[in-house]
Order: sequence, then structure tokens, then C-alpha cells
Amino acid sequence: MSQTIFQPGQVIFREGDTSQEAYRILQGRVEISILADGKPVILAQLGEGDIFGEMAMVDERPRSASAQALEVTTCEVLTPENFNDLVLQRPEVLIPYMASFFERLRTANDRLRLEMRLRAKAESQVSTGATPSPAARVAVPVIPPIAPPSLELTRVAPPTPMVVPAGHPPAPAPAPLAPPPAGGYQSVVLTALTEHAKARLPQAVVTIGKFPFRIGRKHDTPGKGATVFASNDLPIGDEKPYQISRNHCSIEREGDHFFVRDRGSSVGTVVNDKPIGLAEDTLTCDLQGGDNVLLLGADDSPFKFKVTLS
Repeated sequence: MSQTIFQPGQVIFREGDTSQEAYRILQGRVEISILADGKPVILAQLGEGDIFGEMAMVDERPRSASAQALEVTTCEVLTPENFNDLVLQRPEVLIPYMASFFERLRTANDRLRLEMRLRAKAESQVSTGATPSPAARVAVPVIPPIAPPSLELTRVAPPTPMVVPAGHPPAPAPAPLAPPPAGGYQSVVLTALTEHAKARLPQAVVTIGKFPFRIGRKHDTPGKGATVFASNDLPIGDEKPYQISRNHCSIEREGDHFFVRDRGSSVGTVVNDKPIGLAEDTLTCDLQGGDNVLLLGADDSPFKFKVTLS
């Protein structure tokens, strides 16, 4: 493997490129974006230890997003040839890359399960709700095909299917969030709202400067291999019966909007009293400007936090 230094504003690769190298950030920050309606949309702002571009080594398809250095950034560069050699000679070097592969696999799996669940509900309502009334209109969600995980627009969940009786307008959509301020939000801060949660944070206030910002249960047993399957920016200690899953949720960005995504938590994630997760038919919830309440686990979980956008 080699190392490369990128200058602020330097493009590492562009959407549609056919290069296949993967990168691990050793120092600095990188922004990931795509073009939507001819305009760049920020999908991620990565920092030290983060890996990007690795899917091109697996599927040999054109880059699904662009990567650009935000500051002087040093990256470790892994080519497909490097990968093959390391698998045979030094597989332990690939642990960070394997953790990133697992994270993307979890994301794709969750989205596929959600798509199947929504399609099944739509088909059930078509067969049971629409048949008695020929004049009824069935609003079936239009669900786009699964795209490469974490490199596409994921903030807006597919609409819930419903049967609309003839002559009745569809139910009104939820009120949209207030638009972000001019120039976007400049600060995202996480603060514990309970003493139990505060005691398990590395500091009283966690300033979030990278997206996605992954939260999960801390693994304290070295040498057991569990860290290969967990990739978290904020590991939080918990005891049985666990409220926090090994890979619980993440705070992410899409353009000027910020949201929480459930990463397949066992007990659940609640944002501003709205539960999210596969069982709730939506994996994400938008964050509003100002204070938001984030609960990890059941309703009586002591892991309660405030996420402030300003």
C-alpha cells in the first residue's frame, strides 16, 4: 500500500470514474457528494480512520459519488492487487476495510428488508382493501431499486401504502421541517440528558464534525473479533440487558439536512418521540433546527441524549 497527500479542494475521484482504489484517511477530512438535478449534494464528511471508495474494488462499477479533500489530507491507498496480496500474507491489515464492508452490507440488507416489507403491505392492502370497492384508489409506494449503500439519497423514507376510498382525498402529508438557515447549520452537538448516559460519554459535550457519525455499544473484550463487525465513532458502554446494540444508529447528512438512521438496533431508536427501525417501516428521521431528543433503547432506557443543530 502507498500513501498520498491531497490538498484542500483537490478531487480524489469523480462520480462516474472507473478507478478502483480504496482509501483510508490517516489525517484530514474528505467530503463525499453526488450530483442531483445538476447540483452537488453532500452525503458524507469523513475524518480520520474512515474508509471510502472500497466498493469499486468489489463491483468494478463506475464511482457512484465524488470525493474531495476538505483540508490537507493524507490517505492510505489500497489497490485491488494490494488487497489480494494482503488477504494471503497479512489479513490483519485489512480489518478496517472489512469493518467498512460489513457496515455497507448491513445498510443494504436493512434497506432491502424494508423494501420487501413495504411491498408486502402494499400487496396485502390491494388484495384486502381494494377488492370490496371497485372505485377505491390504492396508493402504492413507488420504491426505487437499491443503490450502493451510503452513497445515495436515503433521507426520505418510502411512503406508507394505504387504501384511499373513492371520493376521498389522500391523507395530508406530515408537515415539512423548517428549512435550514442560510448557509446551513454550522454546529451539531450531542449532550447527555441523564447522569447514566453522561457517565458513559468520553466528554460532557460531543461535537460532531463527521457524517455519518456512528453510535453503538462499546466492546471491551480485546482479541474476540467483535470489533471487526462494529464500526463506531461513539462507542458507549452498556451492561446486560443491553439497551444499546453493537451497531445502533448514526447521525447523517444529506445536503443541508441532518437525520438519524437506525442501523438495525435490537431494542430501538426514538427521535423526538418518533420510533424508527425496520419494525416502524422507516429507517430514518429528520432532525430539526435547535434541540432534538435521541433515545437509544426502550422507553425506560437511561440512554437519553440531546442533539442540537445550530
